[in-house]
Amino acid sequence: MARKRNQRTAPKGTPKRTRSALLGEERNGIPSWLPPILYAGLTIFLFREFIFSQEMLYGSDTIALGYMAREFYANAVKGIGSFPFWNPIILGGTPFIESLAGGDSLYPPSTILLMLLAPHRALGWKLILHVFLAGVFMYGWIRQLRLSRAAALLAGLAYGLAPFMVTLVHGGQDGKIFIIALTPLLFLVAEAFLARASLTAFAFLALVIGAVILTTHFQMAYFLFGAMGVYVLFRVTQMWRGEVDAHDLARRKQMAIKRFGAFLCAALLGVGVAAVQFLPAVSYVVDHSRRTSTTNQATGQEGIAYSSSWSLHPEEIVGLAVPEFVGVTRANAEWARGTYWGRNAFKGNHEYIGLVVILLAGVSFFGGDQRSLRILFASLGSMALLFSLGGHTPVWRILYEFVPGISLFRAPSLSIFLFGFSIVTLMAFGIERLLYLEKNGTKSVWLGPGRFLWSATGVLLLGVFLAASGTITKLWAEFVYQEISPQSMLILSRAEPFIVRGFMTATVLAFATAGVTWGLRTTWLTPVKAITILAVLLTVDSIRIDSAFIETSDYEAFRKPDPNIDFLLERQRTEDPFRVFSLQGLNGQDVRPGMFGLELTGGHHPNDLGRYRELIGMAGSGLPVNLLNSSNILRILNTRYILWPDQ
Repeated sequence: MARKRNQRTAPKGTPKRTRSALLGEERNGIPSWLPPILYAGLTIFLFREFIFSQEMLYGSDTIALGYMAREFYANAVKGIGSFPFWNPIILGGTPFIESLAGGDSLYPPSTILLMLLAPHRALGWKLILHVFLAGVFMYGWIRQLRLSRAAALLAGLAYGLAPFMVTLVHGGQDGKIFIIALTPLLFLVAEAFLARASLTAFAFLALVIGAVILTTHFQMAYFLFGAMGVYVLFRVTQMWRGEVDAHDLARRKQMAIKRFGAFLCAALLGVGVAAVQFLPAVSYVVDHSRRTSTTNQATGQEGIAYSSSWSLHPEEIVGLAVPEFVGVTRANAEWARGTYWGRNAFKGNHEYIGLVVILLAGVSFFGGDQRSLRILFASLGSMALLFSLGGHTPVWRILYEFVPGISLFRAPSLSIFLFGFSIVTLMAFGIERLLYLEKNGTKSVWLGPGRFLWSATGVLLLGVFLAASGTITKLWAEFVYQEISPQSMLILSRAEPFIVRGFMTATVLAFATAGVTWGLRTTWLTPVKAITILAVLLTVDSIRIDSAFIETSDYEAFRKPDPNIDFLLERQRTEDPFRVFSLQGLNGQDVRPGMFGLELTGGHHPNDLGRYRELIGMAGSGLPVNLLNSSNILRILNTRYILWPDQ
């Protein structure tokens, strides 16, 4: 019965069932329950210190602002039973919906967890949930492409543990993690809708689009929707040309037009679902936020400099395959502590894709089914990679000049998640190719993948010798990064042992991947054994990086008020309302008193009122100079107490 179900004709408009997918279903014996169980087990292992404790999952943005904003929201909804439209705590107060003061507070998974759990536990669990779901959604996406369970299993494993997603935990960058996790789900439901066009598929598509918007990371959502638009146009073109449907031309054109129109309707409905968050935020950002000074009000080189800031640089590109090469400013491992020597101000996460993933994706270029789809994702991934490099290539500047909305954003590096998604998708096709060749490949057909993998191993081995001799770092400073500062050069010299170790690790991984290919070709390895070994390689390769970015902190110590806070809370109970100006940290950015309900004249917020910033004389992350120089402004803002830093 199972074999008959696998051999049924695919619904019209779907990719054809690949030969290797049929082969994999029959011979690899992977049960349908295995992927979610495997992904759940690895997720629990990765976050075990948080899961089996009552501590807080550390995130720099969570500690700085995220916890306080979410606790304020949860207390308002659970305590007085009303939605807070104004947050009075930071920078004289900010609108809650418009300024995204509560971040993802309207995103359903976050809302549910905040209502069920203590805020400090909910903040950790929502990240863990999405790491797990990322693997599940990627598995579903690959299966929707009619590939085998083996390919889908490994793709979900690689994506769910992907360092370009998991390392964002250390920064508490939940919105980015949500978008990355939802990316394969959006592609999955879009493909399901284009294939069947049922009312259920239409509803799911609209709901997922709405959920993506409610994550409130509009920049990455913008990139994702752009990629989705390209994919939908590709699939509709296939329908029009008859690549996935054998009916007459008139019927194909009619179907393509209807599917595309229905997709646009679902997209508009999805925007409508999230309109309560999206429309006020867009209006606010354009007209009232402090961001207006660096986006729509910025001109010439000022706007270009802002929008191209926080791009990737050549060092980070090497780091996509050898993560130790570029290092990290601060993480929970020796190789990632004070080892970043690149051109950005600091580096708190890692864009590492996974060397095994990249190598297996390379195999997909040596033949196989769905060639046009593989070319599409190769092109999409390449475009995302080139865009992430900002001013290093013409791609970003062309899009900046001609594509609406790009000038509103900075950090081109955020597009790297689309590169990662594309590479993992191609990796699934690479695995399909290997499984097919194991059964049907001739010696000549095996030559391409074999030579590619062994050549990559040789290049990495050469990298070991060049790194060990100091040649790589010397040549890099002389020809690639000529403007490197003496301080960065010192960091680079200290990081050289880790760079050598990184190339050695990469060489071992490449050798093992090539060895699996050789084992399949010679029948020394069965498909099941090969899949198992590749799963181990993918897991080890990812977790060795991920683990450095997962850290817990003592919640009780974090939440305990110090004597100054106790004093101010006592005054708050006995005096008329007042505000506090905190100079803890010496920059006026401290928001910790707000966690206890004390309203702050200063603080930090990524999207606060621009006019208020003008009043207090604060630019970017600088000091609010008017609060330091003018007692009149302090009085206008009802600032009665100043918290001075410990000396």
